[in-house]
Amino acid sequence: MARGTQSKEKITSAILKVFPGSFIDADGKTIRIPTSVEGEPIEVKVALTAAKDVLGGAVSIQPGAVQPQNRELTQEEVEEVRKLIEELHL
Repeated sequence: MARGTQSKEKITSAILKVFPGSFIDADGKTIRIPTSVEGEPIEVKVALTAAKDVLGGAVSIQPGAVQPQNRELTQEEVEEVRKLIEELHL
């Protein structure tokens, strides 16, 4: 498996869960997120690539610090995402 593939799959899955109606494009490489501006439907395309360099600097992930992949979102997390979507007008 190519470097970063698992991370991209994990992030893609999260994006698809957070944005209702989002889907993977027919090209299999981009995510499309449907939204509207002033009542007119549009789709935002998101393409993920693994960076060759890490700009996070001193940030490190300790074993056990990562949340399990298959957990349900808490009500607080759902509310935070709802607020983000609202603020972004999505």
